[in-house]
Amino acid sequence: MKINFEKKIFSFDLLSSVKNSRRQINFKKGWIIKLKNENNIYGYGEVTPLDQNVIKLCKMQLNQIPEYIYEQELNKLIENFHPCVQSGINSAMAEMNNVLKFDRSYNFQDIHQTAILINPNNILKEFKELNKKSKFKNNTITIKWKVGINDNLYEEKILEEILNEVSEKIKIRFDANGSWSRKIAIRWADILRDNKNLDWLEQPLDYDDIEGSIALNEKVPVALDESLIKYPNLVNTWNGWQIRRPSQERNPIKLFEELNNKVAYRSISTSFETGIGFRMLYHFSLLQQKGPTPKVPGLALNQI
Repeated sequence: MKINFEKKIFSFDLLSSVKNSRRQINFKKGWIIKLKNENNIYGYGEVTPLDQNVIKLCKMQLNQIPEYIYEQELNKLIENFHPCVQSGINSAMAEMNNVLKFDRSYNFQDIHQTAILINPNNILKEFKELNKKSKFKNNTITIKWKVGINDNLYEEKILEEILNEVSEKIKIRFDANGSWSRKIAIRWADILRDNKNLDWLEQPLDYDDIEGSIALNEKVPVALDESLIKYPNLVNTWNGWQIRRPSQERNPIKLFEELNNKVAYRSISTSFETGIGFRMLYHFSLLQQKGPTPKVPGLALNQI
C-alpha cells in the first residue's frame, strides 16, 4: 500500500535546563512525522534525538524519503537510518496500521505518579520539601537525583544527611549517567545495600563497562540506560532494570510487545518529547504499571 509521507520540524526551549554529569540540555529540536495510507488512515511519530549532535544526520536521512512511497519500500529504506528516525517512522506506521491504539487522555499529573527530578544544585532544600510532603501522602513519592555532577565527597555528605531523615514513603533513584568509577560505585552500593529507600543506581558505570554493571547489580539494583542505547541487543540479556526510551529505540513496537507480554524490570523514561511522543510514553507507562514490576515512569512532569 502506498503511503503519503510528511514531516515538520520543531524546536523549543525546555522550561528548565537539565544537567547531568556529561552535558546540559537546554532545548530540543526534531521532527513530527505524519503518514497516511490509501484509506486515509493516519499515523504520527516523532524524531527527537536526545543527542542534538545528530540533527544534521537525521535531516539528511529524512530528506531521502519521498513524498509517496510504498510501505515495504519505506521499511527497507530506513533499515540503516539513525535509531531516532526509525523510531519516529515505526511508531507512526504502527498507529496507521492500528497496532498502537492511544487513549484520549492519560492521568500522570499527581506528584506520586512520576519520578521527580530534583535540582542537583539545590538537593537538600528540595529533598526536605518532598520529604515533608510525603508525610501527608498515602502513596510513595519517587525522587531522581543526578549524581556525579559535583565532587563525590560532597555528594556523599549530602547522601548521609538525606538518609538520616528520609521518610519511609520516599524512593530514590541515583542517576550517574555513566560517570562513576567502579570504586565510587561500589562505595555507594555498600552504603545503600539493603536500604529500603533505594529504587536503583541508574547507569552508574561507563556505558561500555557491562561487566562492572553485572557485578554491581549483585550488590544493589542497577538500571541500565545509555548502555542500552549504545548496545541495543543488551535488552535481550540484561536481567536488571532497563530504562527504556521509546523515542531512542529503532523499533519501539518491540518494547510495546514486551510490556504486553508482562516482561519484568522495564521502566519508561522521557527524552523530552512533544505531545506526539508523549502519547507513546503515557501509553507504555500505563502498560508497565500493569506488569509484574510496576514503577512510576520518569516523565519529567512534576516540579516541587
